[in-house]
Amino acid sequence: MKMLINVLSLAVLFTFSSGCKKESKNTTQNFMRFTLNGTHVGCDKNFGATYKTTSGPDANITFHAGWDDNALDFQLFTYTTDITPGQYVFAPNKAYAAQIWPQGTATSPGIHPSYIAGTFVPFPTIEGSGQITIIEINADHISGSFDFVTGVNSGTGLSMTVTDGLFDIRR
Repeated sequence: MKMLINVLSLAVLFTFSSGCKKESKNTTQNFMRFTLNGTHVGCDKNFGATYKTTSGPDANITFHAGWDDNALDFQLFTYTTDITPGQYVFAPNKAYAAQIWPQGTATSPGIHPSYIAGTFVPFPTIEGSGQITIIEINADHISGSFDFVTGVNSGTGLSMTVTDGLFDIRR
């Protein structure tokens, strides 16, 4: 009888303990997807975001992703204050920008034009318009959404429209 009680006790203990799972700390999915001029794009390589420094504010972040031989980069520079969850609208005198190479990477800039929205340094005028919304940011990853319209590229006479952008990238 004592053995039966021990077996039942172990069975009950196992039943209750097996329902508890340790949650994974890394929920980052590492993706970027968006619509470029009406065509859905899912980036599949070259993901990354700058690491948080060990001291000082998390004030300057560049992140990027690639698809086929193409690339998309973002920059948020506050210079002195932490970048926190919220909306970062591309505006004059703000170093918020997006740059896209939809016809090949920047390794051959004369052949593969880039398109820019915002500005990479605080400047009184910007190209195009757009925003990046940070949903979550920590030392391990950054996630959020984005949309933008680039300025007109002087070589092609075209601009690019990016909508429905989502990302979750390891840092």
